[in-house]
Amino acid sequence: MECNDVQLLMIDYIDNSLEAASRHEIEKHLLTCEKCSADFAEMKMLLQTVADSKVELPGPALRENFQGMLQSELNRLAAGKNINEKPERKPIVLKWTSPLLKIAASFAILILGVLIGSKIKYGRDNYSSAQISDLRSEVKEIKEVLMFSMLKEESASQRIKAVSYAEEINNPNQKVITALIETLNHDKNVNVRLASVYSLAKFSDNQVVRDSLVSSLTRQTEPIIQVVLINILTEKKEIKAIKPIQEIILNKNTLKEVKDIAAKNLKLI
Repeated sequence: MECNDVQLLMIDYIDNSLEAASRHEIEKHLLTCEKCSADFAEMKMLLQTVADSKVELPGPALRENFQGMLQSELNRLAAGKNINEKPERKPIVLKWTSPLLKIAASFAILILGVLIGSKIKYGRDNYSSAQISDLRSEVKEIKEVLMFSMLKEESASQRIKAVSYAEEINNPNQKVITALIETLNHDKNVNVRLASVYSLAKFSDNQVVRDSLVSSLTRQTEPIIQVVLINILTEKKEIKAIKPIQEIILNKNTLKEVKDIAAKNLKLI
């Protein structure tokens, strides 16, 4: 397991939410990597410092009907690419209740993924590369629809699941990236915002994403979010992050532990 993998899983490791095999790999890495071991100690101390902080939860809100949202999004997608569609493809008609839609959509993602894998690995039928591409496109569309819809859920756990779908989308479009950034900057739940940071980290080779992370750093006040953003931007040697990191260090409201981590990382950019 490499340093980047350990950094991304460190929170889950501290929370004891990883499988035994992953925990073993991280523990083995920490024994030999001085940097990650130091980061682990700092992160654990920081989490202990903020453990008693009150987590702001989403207020009560009127939940829109999931079926209506999903149907509307699918109709919009279908209308947008109508010119390129094959004549035999029929509009999707949804008649299930909201929970069943989510289960069915998730199951469809799994089945289509297995199907694509089997076609590529074994080549046992006459599926063309164009048909395989169509299948991949359908999986991507389903994931996007689920993500956009579930981000509107009142439940924080559902919004975290929505963010996880984004991680599985290869080459996400600007709309997906924007949704993740908006979630990072505006979601009321710190765990949802943290999940968004980790999802965006996957795409941090993109300069637009890094610029957005730098911009977000200037507005974040939650210590754990600040630390994770600083670590990501330091890993990418993003010089645009120097000024906001300096501002965090100079801010009298910043926790000492965060200032220490920020000062250390500032020397590495």
